[in-house]
Amino acid sequence: MNQLVASYIPLCDFLGSMFGAQTEIALHDVADPSHSLVKLVHPYVSGRREGAPLPDMLAELLEYPDQLGDSLTGYPTKSLDGRTLYSGVYPICEDGRIVGFLCVNRDIAAFRTLEDALHGLIESYIPGGADGQRQQRLNMVRDRMDAIAADTHVDTAGNPVERAFLDACRLLGFQDEDISATDRLRLLSILDSKGVFRIKGAVNEVARLLDISEPTVYRGLRSVRRAHPGEGDGE
Repeated sequence: MNQLVASYIPLCDFLGSMFGAQTEIALHDVADPSHSLVKLVHPYVSGRREGAPLPDMLAELLEYPDQLGDSLTGYPTKSLDGRTLYSGVYPICEDGRIVGFLCVNRDIAAFRTLEDALHGLIESYIPGGADGQRQQRLNMVRDRMDAIAADTHVDTAGNPVERAFLDACRLLGFQDEDISATDRLRLLSILDSKGVFRIKGAVNEVARLLDISEPTVYRGLRSVRRAHPGEGDGE
């Protein structure tokens, strides 16, 4: 691991402790994009594990750093199961190049629940009026955030397992019909690192896409997890 990136690990623990369980802190070392996630605090926010690959958005920022500047904050992303996250990224630079990313992803679902409850309470005492206008604006903002998030992180529309499968095939550089037994293990490793197999029915879907049996998928997963016990799955 890059030593400068490693020096941010205590900061990740501090930020996780400071901001609490609904805020995920992710540290990426870009030297190995296929396993860039080297530190993850509160992983249940996105469902990922340490060892996950570099997300597409960060890969694009790495290629076009002028889009990033000193940092990028306040943009929406999506978790693997479709929740909207409020995110920010800070580039870690050494000798004029990006060597890592420090990312913060906040699960705002609880805030939405609180907003809805507060709105209902206010409406019960002061029906209509200005509060109705505020709610209309809030709904517009929510819709915009969800629309942007669908394009900037994990696309969960349709079949999220199939989307993750196709993304992994693209990352590995081969077509699904050409996957050998060895490459199949590499593919399963990436899917496991993304947390895909936490989705209900994922094993059955991956077996269908690979045209193999479910027991074969389970055997492959066991092999992958024995070889990489720390791996598994947003930024």
